[in-house]
Amino acid sequence: MQQQQQSNNTVVVTAPPAAGGTVIIQQRLAPSNYLALAIFVTLCCNLLFGVIAIILSVLSSSDADDRNYERARAKGKIAMSISLAGMISTIIIVIIVVVVVVTAAKKAVDTINKYG
Repeated sequence: MQQQQQSNNTVVVTAPPAAGGTVIIQQRLAPSNYLALAIFVTLCCNLLFGVIAIILSVLSSSDADDRNYERARAKGKIAMSISLAGMISTIIIVIIVVVVVVTAAKKAVDTINKYG
């Protein structure tokens, strides 16, 4: 007679004493692929960086399904880095555009006030 207990992701199988004792089988958790972040970046911030991050996230999931956790973790981290780079670059571009537009508007107002 075998007894099985499951706790989180560890399975403990207890066999009768004649079979040799207890066997512990641990299942590894798949590393995060940051797909939600990549989708957010694609829809809200930067299409180019977001699409690249989505591709890497899907590749990360595929590697995790193949139980290649190190490659999955590496691709997930790259996907996160690209997503963050997309958000940061978008923020910088927006700030630059706002500064240029405000400066141009101020110059236009000054010119109108000067010549009247």
